[in-house]
Amino acid sequence: MKKLPNSLWILLASLVALGAFLFLDLDRKDEPMIWDLKLQTIRYGDLSFEKETSFKGESYYTSLSIDGKSYRYRASTTVPNLFRDLEELKMQGLYVFDDQIKELFPEDPFAASEKTRCLELEPASDAAFKLCALREDKGGKVFAVANRPENAEEAYLIAGYTLDRLDADRASFLEKRVFLYPTASSTVEMEISLQGILDESASFQPFSADLFRREKKQDDRTIMVWKDSSGREVSPQFSNPLDTVIRQYQVEFFDYEYDIDTEAQWEASRPLLTAKMVAGQDGEEVQTMRIEVRNPAQPLTVKDKQVLLMKSPEMEGVQLIDLETVKRTIGYIQGVQAELASQPPGESSPAEPGEDH
Repeated sequence: MKKLPNSLWILLASLVALGAFLFLDLDRKDEPMIWDLKLQTIRYGDLSFEKETSFKGESYYTSLSIDGKSYRYRASTTVPNLFRDLEELKMQGLYVFDDQIKELFPEDPFAASEKTRCLELEPASDAAFKLCALREDKGGKVFAVANRPENAEEAYLIAGYTLDRLDADRASFLEKRVFLYPTASSTVEMEISLQGILDESASFQPFSADLFRREKKQDDRTIMVWKDSSGREVSPQFSNPLDTVIRQYQVEFFDYEYDIDTEAQWEASRPLLTAKMVAGQDGEEVQTMRIEVRNPAQPLTVKDKQVLLMKSPEMEGVQLIDLETVKRTIGYIQGVQAELASQPPGESSPAEPGEDH
């Protein structure tokens, strides 16, 4: 049996190494990308999605135009996901944009048409261009083309759901939550003040409290409890749902959905409550958020739902909040008020995180 020359062994080893590299590279990139961009703006019909980058990170906004009026709001989580998908657009098929595929598109593939969805994509440091995809999908995939020099004369198959979401209700692109807590954080302090109630015929005593979330040793385990500034403990029956309901405050209706001068309503309204929510993570305070809720001078109803007024540095202008949500908040605050009133004043400040009791 003849011995293989050393040069042939080296060639075989090189081919094996190259194959392994290509396999690992394909494994790392499940699907090839059409492009890898840093987008600044995405436009679709009367919607515009913007990404702003600062030293604090990235912020996303949704703008829309209705009857000649422009509106701008914080974007929901749908928008950063859309940016992520379009910045690294995955390709499920690559074709020459020949006559056979051109027949599927309108005569001008980048003109408005019932056959296609067209977006305008604006990179941070390049010229804007259009991405147009057929509405009719084949097995969950659609043909798409882009009028970008780097992608000229090419057509791609992309996942249909990538653009399907653009036809969702406008509200799905708007952030309804008032408070956006940092990831993995929780409330460590609530400063609440009850200045009025909805039933003016009922007895009422103004009330304020600063509540802190602290550790407490109970039997052989550590639990979290709420204490006021003098060290009095508040039962979870009221403190936990109070934290939850305020954290979940949201905009009930956006101002494009109603014709109400909320600023004028705010000036004539009666104070109800204020809250300061401090978010913490790993024993450190990471964000402080505030809100004020007021009762309008006359009942306000939008789409058969009664609403109140709220204002927060977390949002622009005066917004509307569901009446029933505020009713629950007041009920929990009054529960805390009654519970603390039944206890003698504490003699010490609430313990710091990690301190034994």
